[in-house]
Amino acid sequence: MNSQSLTSLSALTLGQMIRDLEVSPVEVINACLERISTLDKRINAFMRVFNEDAISDAKKAQDEIMAGHWRGPLHGVPFAVKDLFDTAGAPATAGSKIWKDYVPVADANVVEKLREAGAILIGKLNMHEFAFGITSRNPHYGATLNPWDITKMCGGSSSGSAAALAAGFVPLALGTDTGGSIRIPSSLCGTVGLKPTYGLVSRRGVLPLAWSLDHVGPMARQVEDIALGLQIIAGYDYKDHSSVNCKPEDYVTQLKGNINGLVIGLPTTFFYENLRKDVKEAVLKAVKGMETLGASVREIEIPGIIESDLAAFTVLFSEAATCLETHARHRPQDVGEEVMSNIRLGMTIPATRYIQALRIRTKLIDVLADVFSQVDLLVVPGTSVDAPPIESSEVSIGTDQEISVRSALTRFTRYFNLAGNPVLCIPCGFSNQRLPVGMQIIGRPFDEATLLKTGHLFQKAFPLDPSMPSVLH
Repeated sequence: MNSQSLTSLSALTLGQMIRDLEVSPVEVINACLERISTLDKRINAFMRVFNEDAISDAKKAQDEIMAGHWRGPLHGVPFAVKDLFDTAGAPATAGSKIWKDYVPVADANVVEKLREAGAILIGKLNMHEFAFGITSRNPHYGATLNPWDITKMCGGSSSGSAAALAAGFVPLALGTDTGGSIRIPSSLCGTVGLKPTYGLVSRRGVLPLAWSLDHVGPMARQVEDIALGLQIIAGYDYKDHSSVNCKPEDYVTQLKGNINGLVIGLPTTFFYENLRKDVKEAVLKAVKGMETLGASVREIEIPGIIESDLAAFTVLFSEAATCLETHARHRPQDVGEEVMSNIRLGMTIPATRYIQALRIRTKLIDVLADVFSQVDLLVVPGTSVDAPPIESSEVSIGTDQEISVRSALTRFTRYFNLAGNPVLCIPCGFSNQRLPVGMQIIGRPFDEATLLKTGHLFQKAFPLDPSMPSVLH
C-alpha cells in the first residue's frame, strides 16, 4: 500500500492492519512524516514534528507486536496534540511567545494514556495564542491555513489539530474546547470533533484558559476514531479536581445498532436564525437524512437561550482574563494584539456580572434537563458560515447583513460549554463555495454513546464526498 493510501485511513483501520501484520507501524509513521514534510509548509499545522522519536517508537511498537505484546487497537497508530498539552521533554508553548521555553517533565494525563495504549506521538500542533480566540491566526508562529482552501482560516483555537486531520497528516488528534475550540475548526475543516461531558476527560497537564468551561476531547476524520480515542482518554483522575468518577464505557462496541425511534430536537429559535442560507440548508438536509435512518424530528423551544449565551461569554472572558492577567500586566509586549484585546475586555467585567452568569448556568442545566426529557438529541449548525478568509474580521450572512467573525463562529457553540453537555461536531455537506459545513449533535450528560452511534451511522450513510481536500492528494 502506498503512503498516500495509508494516510487516508482511519486510526481504527490502521490499528487493525498493524495487528494483522498487513502494515508495520514504521511504514505508517514514515508515510505520515513524508506527507507532513511535503505539504505542511503550505498549511502550517505543526509547531514541531518528532521525527526521530516517532520512528524510534514505531520500531519499538513493531517489535512488541511481533513478540505478541499487542497493547490494543491504537498500538503503532500516530496521533498529534495541540501545543498546550504537556509532553515530557518537549516544549508546550500554548501558541505563545511567553511559554516558548516551557518544557514539561511529564505528559498530560491524556497523552500518557494514549502512549500507554501504544499510540505514537508524532508532533505538537499550532493553535490560537493561549487558546483565547477562534481564528487560526497566530502572531508568533504564523497562521494555520485551511487545507480545503489555503486562503481561508481553519477556525480555532484547535486550528492545527483540525488542519492536520483534514490534510491527512494524522488520523487522530487532541484538542481543547472552552467556547467551541474543537467544534469550530472541525466544522470549517470537514473533520469530526467531540467536546465530551464536563469532567469525563482529565485536564491535568493542559494549560487552562477558563477552568469551569475547559474541555479536552478527541478529533479525527471518522466518528469511529473519536469513539476509540474517547474510550482510552476518558476516566476518573483524582489529581484533577474537575474530574468525575464514572464507569468506563466501550464506546466502539456501542457504535453498532440503529437509531430507530430516536427523537431529535430542533431548537429553531436562535440556533437556526442569523446564519447563511446555504449553511442552514445543508444542516436541515442532514437532519432529513437522519429521519431516513429511523429517527424522528420535532421542533422545540429552549427558554433563555440568549441570556445563557451572554452568560457563557461573561464566564469565559472573566475566567480567561484571570488566567492571563499576569502576562497582560507584566509582559504585554509579548502578547498578541488580538489576545490582549480579549484580556482587557475580560478584566472590565464586574464580579457581580460574573456571579449572575453562574446563577444563569444553574438555570440552564435545569432547562436542558427538561429538554432532554422530551428528546434524545439536539441538532444545530456548527457555525453560521463556512470558513472565512484568513484575514477577515467580519463576514456576510446575507445580502445586507455582516457580523463579526467571532460572533459568526461562536454563536452556536459556547452555550454548550456553559451547560457542560457532550457535543459531537461532524461534517454534513458543503457550502455554495464547496467548503465543508458542520453540524453539532448534543446529548444528555455522560451519554456520549448515543451521540457517537448517531454520528457514526450518519457518517456511514452520508459521507463527505470528497472526504479530504483533493488539492492535497
